[in-house]
Amino acid sequence: MTTRRTIFLVTVTAMMALMMALSGAALAQGGDVCVSIKGDTKVDKGNSVCSAVENGKTVAVNGSAAAASENGKAVAVNDSAAAASDNCTATAHNGERESCP
Repeated sequence: MTTRRTIFLVTVTAMMALMMALSGAALAQGGDVCVSIKGDTKVDKGNSVCSAVENGKTVAVNGSAAAASENGKAVAVNDSAAAASDNCTATAHNGERESCP
């Protein structure tokens, strides 16, 4: 059980670091980015779209779309789409379409 907890914490920490790095890099370049956390859109520049409700967290960059609910985390980069719910994490890059559960 401790190993699972450790893996989960490392995964969540890495995901949050990625979300912050992607949104920060895109903002620094004046690019296309959308960040939404718990129903509040923090950043919405360019064509990317995002939506987060019920403690969800999303980042969409460069023409991408991300949606999350129920503690889900979704990251979409470079014309991709990601959707997550139920404490799940979905990450899509370079035209991918990912969803969970």
